Amino acid sequence: MSVKECVQVPEIPAIGPYSQAVRAGGLLFVSGQPGLDPATGHAPPEFAEQARQAFRNLDAVLRAGGSSLGLVVNTTILVTDISNFAAVNQLFEEFFGPNPPARMTMQVPLPKGLQFSIGCVAALAAE
Repeated sequence: MSVKECVQVPEIPAIGPYSQAVRAGGLLFVSGQPGLDPATGHAPPEFAEQARQAFRNLDAVLRAGGSSLGLVVNTTILVTDISNFAAVNQLFEEFFGPNPPARMTMQVPLPKGLQFSIGCVAALAAE
């Protein structure tokens, strides 16, 4: 049995040569998920729409990796403009509910016109 298992979700666009998630030690480590629309491969121009798509992409990768939004314990959020912090809080509450995971949010430049990315660490679902 391998110490780690890489997870790829072909229908969710990735922008580089990396694993979308890695299972190891009872946890799922999910790479930053951009707000790229799986149907077009492009990011919506509006911040909220792009961030919402990133959360949907995160959910799909979590499910493919054997976890879920409810099992996320820690997130890292990257934004290009910290003035969107209120929108991030609203989406975070919408997707994670009343028992949200720990979170770090940083303002950084992102490639390809992206405005938002979210990665996380999640527990694996009981089998």
